[in-house]
Amino acid sequence: FQTWCFVDAKSCKMISEEDVYKSYYFSPEYDVFYSYSTCNTTDYFWKQQLESLATNASVVGGISITVTVPRDDDETLNKKWPDGTILTPRETEDNYFDDTIPFGGIYIDYMNYIVKLSKGDIRNVTYTHTSKGSLNRYKSGSRFTAAVRDVQNGLVDMAVGDFWVTGERLKMTSFTVPIGE
Repeated sequence: FQTWCFVDAKSCKMISEEDVYKSYYFSPEYDVFYSYSTCNTTDYFWKQQLESLATNASVVGGISITVTVPRDDDETLNKKWPDGTILTPRETEDNYFDDTIPFGGIYIDYMNYIVKLSKGDIRNVTYTHTSKGSLNRYKSGSRFTAAVRDVQNGLVDMAVGDFWVTGERLKMTSFTVPIGE
């Protein structure tokens, strides 16, 4: 049990080096605040408990995700030879559907970093090409819309890349908050 006191938040914000908390025990219309340090204790115990919950919480249950990668030929999305060199546009065209040649680029790096941060909550990400059926459907349009179509059709769990969020694509699936402009 940690000792705490109700406090004047304005005063504590200036004096206390520890957090001051709004109490939600009473009706939200009341501005009632409490602090641990005012009563010569700390909130260390509760912070420790919260950190433990946050680091041990499973959000998605150790899932594996299949991700489609639209064909691109630059540093954002590409395919790489085993020595790390990026395939040329012609090589990419010939080898895009070969999933043994790994995808690379900043969006793949970003996804791999998210997997690392998840500490096992996301167990594995498998990167794959967009289906020929979706690419054929949108051959006069966008290969990115074709990738979104694969998500809509349940062939993959998500698509990764620098997607524009369009009305047509929003009708197919939901999007995360954009990470860039």
